[in-house]
Amino acid sequence: MTQSPGLSGWLVMAYLVVFGSIVAFSAYMYLLKNVRPAAATSYAYVNPAVAVMLGVLFADEHIGQAEAAAMAVIISAVVLIGLPQWRKQKPLQKG
Repeated sequence: MTQSPGLSGWLVMAYLVVFGSIVAFSAYMYLLKNVRPAAATSYAYVNPAVAVMLGVLFADEHIGQAEAAAMAVIISAVVLIGLPQWRKQKPLQKG
């Protein structure tokens, strides 16, 4: 027997459409216009780590040492990708 989703199912779908698609795509397009492409695409590596940390903070989930080490490696790699852009020196202005 097939059944329609309840209100909570529709609310979850609306949340995914708004935040998982529209807001995320808009943020990605903004990043592509304002930072290097390598930095803009690094969000794909950071999002899972952020999701795990949110689960730890709000859903009382637990991670092991291997997962924590993997997240540290991922975040470190993203920081290394961003270093060249952060180290750019602004040209001196004549005043």
